[in-house]
Amino acid sequence: MWGLHPKNQRVKGPNILKKNFIMNVSYQFLCICLPFIVTPYISRIFGAEGIGVFSYNMTVASYFGLFVILGLNNYGNREIAMNKEEINRLSSLFVNIYMMQVLAGILVLSVYGWYCVSIAKTTVSCVFGVYLLSYLFDINWFFFGMEEFKITVIRNTVIKLCTTVLILTFIREKDDLIIYVWITVVSYLLTQLSIWPFLKGRIRLVKPSWKEIKRHIAPNFILFIPVLGVSLYNMMDKVMIGLISSSVEVGYYESADKLKAIPIMFVTALGTVALPRISYLNSKSKESEMERVFSNSVTLINFVMTSICFGIMAVCSEFVPVFFGEGFEKSIDVLYFLLPSCFFVGIGNVMKTQFLIPKKRDGIYIQSIFIGAGLNLVINAVMIPRLGAVGAAIATLFTEIVVCGYQVIRISSDVQVMKYVMKDGYMYVIGMIMFLAVKGIHLPIALELLNVMTKIFIGGVVYVALLAVIQQAKGRKGIGK
Repeated sequence: MWGLHPKNQRVKGPNILKKNFIMNVSYQFLCICLPFIVTPYISRIFGAEGIGVFSYNMTVASYFGLFVILGLNNYGNREIAMNKEEINRLSSLFVNIYMMQVLAGILVLSVYGWYCVSIAKTTVSCVFGVYLLSYLFDINWFFFGMEEFKITVIRNTVIKLCTTVLILTFIREKDDLIIYVWITVVSYLLTQLSIWPFLKGRIRLVKPSWKEIKRHIAPNFILFIPVLGVSLYNMMDKVMIGLISSSVEVGYYESADKLKAIPIMFVTALGTVALPRISYLNSKSKESEMERVFSNSVTLINFVMTSICFGIMAVCSEFVPVFFGEGFEKSIDVLYFLLPSCFFVGIGNVMKTQFLIPKKRDGIYIQSIFIGAGLNLVINAVMIPRLGAVGAAIATLFTEIVVCGYQVIRISSDVQVMKYVMKDGYMYVIGMIMFLAVKGIHLPIALELLNVMTKIFIGGVVYVALLAVIQQAKGRKGIGK
């Protein structure tokens, strides 16, 4: 199959993938920029402990939310994409899949209510019940499957901007943590509710069928299993730090995780738009076009990870104190392990959204996730008591290496993933050179922010200049060609 012949055939495809990717990257970029305004502000008000309390409770609520949405971000997305041209089939799919989501939501909300009253017994955890309620109305999977991203992007952008204004207006002191929680959870609920009017004209109302609902349960749960596994080494990192170590350590990890989100936003945007497009192409048996998208996606991931991850690691020792304020220095050490994991997350996401799920090779995906989850729990249990947040970051890095490596090996007879990765191997060399160059610079600039911005500029110049030289030597025009 892919990568097993000497030369790929380039096929002209629709511009919808490129358009949706640019739109989603723009939105993800906004999601990164807004925290650059809000995070330094709230970090200085609440400190590492306050941020840790917020992060811990939100993580717990998010974990419950997984059992509401189940595997719909993959299963619902894929099913809608494969049937979007048949209005009757599409309507039946949406209604019956959503009814399954409602039933799950009612059950989970009941369990969370018991958790708040019997175990957590805190006001913050109770307020996060509103955040959990928003999962009940989350139908983004439908619009993603329809490849209609403009609706969700515009809606989310408006609400996030309003939320930022509210935070900067009403959050003034450490005791305002509960207000900050309320603003956050209500914004999530409004985000989900505001998309419902756009269903009009896209589906027809049909009566749900218990027989159809049951038909979706098993395949949906199959794709929920890897979601649950991923959560064990994403969400559970913070939960385990909070249980084994302290809220302060959760604050260190959460702060580093915000910077890790910068390169991950490209992975998220690419995976979101690629899954429905590849699922559609697969239903039409357009293998050559699927291969072209896969190859270009790997190149994009290589470029983003080598430029941004190495760049952040090069300036994080100066950037963290400027961005988060005093008391977050340990987040620097966390970043040195979290950021390298992004390389493996990126390649793994391409394999998941552009081969395993569209080809319904769910078994390989599930196996890799649970191998990683088991490894992550073991390493967390050993490392967190000794190193706190840094220990959790080490566990994350090793887990992502194992998960990605397992998937590469299992699909090697169909797709030579390493062939696509290594064709851009020079980008990793460029990234390392940029990292060493920036780390070796000691600027006599008193203003810390100016010092950071200057280093970022120098790093960018070094990376782009070396990339241009190599591209010219290779006789290539631009990235990904």
